[in-house]
Amino acid sequence: MEAVVRSEQDIFNDLATLCVSAGYAHAIAYFCFRDHVVGYSDALEGADYAKLFSFERLIRTEISTLIGLMVRAPRDLTTPDIKTLESYIARTETLLRELHDALNEPVKTELQKAFADPDRNNEFNPFANAAALREPIFYGAESAYSFQYRDLSVEKYARDKEWLRKQKGFTPEDARRVVAALCEFLNDKLLETLKGMKGLPLEKWSVLNGFQFTVTDITAKSGLPEATVKAAIDAFTCPEDGNSAFTSLNDFNAANAFPILKVDGDNHILLLYVSLTEALYETPFYWMNGDKAYAAAAMTNRGVFTEEFCAARLERVFGPNRTFRNVDIWENSARKKKLGEIDALVLIGDRAVVVQAKSKKLTLAARKGNDLQLQSDFKAAVQDACDQAITCSKYLLTGASVLADSSGKEINPTYTLKTAHPVCVVSDHYPALTFQAQQLLTFNPTDKIKQPLVCDVFFIDVVTEFLETPLRLLSYLELRARAASNISLSHEIVALGYHLRQNLWLGDYNFMALDDDISVDVDIAMAARRDGVNGEKNPRGILTYFKGTAIGRIIEDIEKRSEPGAIAAGLELLKLSGKSANDLSRMVEKITVDATREGKPHDATMAIGEAGSGVTVHCNALPEKVAGPKLKRHCELRKYGTRANIWFGLAIRPLDGAVRFGLTLDYPWKQQADFDAAVAKMPAPTPIKAIRKILNGKRQEKTGRNDPCPCRSGLKYKNCHLPKGGFH
Repeated sequence: MEAVVRSEQDIFNDLATLCVSAGYAHAIAYFCFRDHVVGYSDALEGADYAKLFSFERLIRTEISTLIGLMVRAPRDLTTPDIKTLESYIARTETLLRELHDALNEPVKTELQKAFADPDRNNEFNPFANAAALREPIFYGAESAYSFQYRDLSVEKYARDKEWLRKQKGFTPEDARRVVAALCEFLNDKLLETLKGMKGLPLEKWSVLNGFQFTVTDITAKSGLPEATVKAAIDAFTCPEDGNSAFTSLNDFNAANAFPILKVDGDNHILLLYVSLTEALYETPFYWMNGDKAYAAAAMTNRGVFTEEFCAARLERVFGPNRTFRNVDIWENSARKKKLGEIDALVLIGDRAVVVQAKSKKLTLAARKGNDLQLQSDFKAAVQDACDQAITCSKYLLTGASVLADSSGKEINPTYTLKTAHPVCVVSDHYPALTFQAQQLLTFNPTDKIKQPLVCDVFFIDVVTEFLETPLRLLSYLELRARAASNISLSHEIVALGYHLRQNLWLGDYNFMALDDDISVDVDIAMAARRDGVNGEKNPRGILTYFKGTAIGRIIEDIEKRSEPGAIAAGLELLKLSGKSANDLSRMVEKITVDATREGKPHDATMAIGEAGSGVTVHCNALPEKVAGPKLKRHCELRKYGTRANIWFGLAIRPLDGAVRFGLTLDYPWKQQADFDAAVAKMPAPTPIKAIRKILNGKRQEKTGRNDPCPCRSGLKYKNCHLPKGGFH
């Protein structure tokens, strides 16, 4: 018989009773240490992070709930005996599992309805309502790293510096230094506490002391005046009157906005460091919004931060000459009718990246399961930005409108735009953003306007950190748009982690479910780069595939160019697996050496079966008016012979293998008699295994008359590509 699931509120009430028990803070400290503190020896590695991906751990929203319930009553920090502490821990885990089951009930109910009615619409979606989305919203992955919240808070509130100084007694830079010092101090304190426990009897073991500090401690660590440190700590300290309004799971929890707990005298407790960094990033806006005289300025500043942050990160990748801020789209040169506005625009070759940023949050009403409010919040934060990006993309692709930057200077694309990548960015933590976008976003991609990337400023920060060249970032946008909803993941960094390992190319798969631990290399690299942790700064995979190879040099060359053909060819090269990239690199190196030594043209071709495409590389010193048509014709024949829908060509120089120009043939395959005759006269493509033998210095084995043709047509060689008169 199936167990009866209790109501969410009954479970919450039981948790509330448990959390105000004498000494319960020691149980929370245990959970924080067990599930949120990562220890490592010489360098941080994936195995060290493993526990952060365990399904058994308590996530931050769960622990924040426990803290919020604990502070509803006066805190009793008495150390409980071992049996009592163990009972607290066991009872907490039982109730939280029960709570998770209760939050899953709406989805379970919807699925049961679907199974009971097989004729129900095939488009049925169990997450189509707010009640069902409460579970992924509550248990969703973190949006940002703690150091991102900490460091980006300075940029976010840079324009509010004077208000914070006058009203709160510290600047954004001061607050960041205090929070950084707190982290450093508590890391040392926790290690000291653990060492001290070795000499104590088991019944006195507790890690709570490792989460305690004083204003004096942080003043010494930060080097700031004590008054400034005290002002910052007090600003994020939970009010003494507790958290009485926190009476249901999705009520406002003051422990999130004010995560520091006051104990006695100058003693304070901080159980979750990341909660403090998020509060540093989020809470000041609400202080300013409460000041009627300053609220409008605060709102404007938040929007400006989001737009300028995105533009600055894109400019770092694409350069100032390709990145434009606050672009207006006018109907014509008279500039009387404005058709749209773009927060940040990138123009490269025949491609555009169209960024629209929003500063909207998920409200408490939506978190509680209010359908209308959830839809309204999503519309304001994501759908409106997406619609705006799509509308602007359409105007860009028609080429009939006039573009002007923030100074009014006209922007003239060098090439006719053929592809647009919409990117919709939110400024703050938006729970389960990727999942909600997959369920709720309304958009039908076309060949020219790709599936929008929906993300937050934190992901923009991460993706531009690792994909720091134009082709790398464009390649990711293209592959992520192709994957769209065919991958299941909790947040965008997981998709990026997979891409950095082996390219976000689905190949023969229709759908992939990606676990959170796929992002571990990115997590470690970000911590190493931003927080000074000893760990690998470059995730293994595609970032090192091409280093020191001919293909790597070609891609570097293309990065400096803007011709659509060359860019398209570069994007195709980036899709190659490590093995294919190595094969093509060696082929290109060989034709470069041969063309240089012999003074004659040489070429190499590789068909990319999974992508239904291919690439042909010509190495010669012929004038472009001769070399161009020669390359085009060769590509046309190879494209036709392999029945590919798209083919890429590159011309490179002898001696250094530098790129001269590129081209793209992008149109559906269609049988043509003249091409049939021309292809029949061409030598058969050399199989990759035979090419490898040649590159390794081994003689290519001849194909027998009755062997399968190397072109993989399924016909015998004699009936397909065998030249008249014998072997070729």
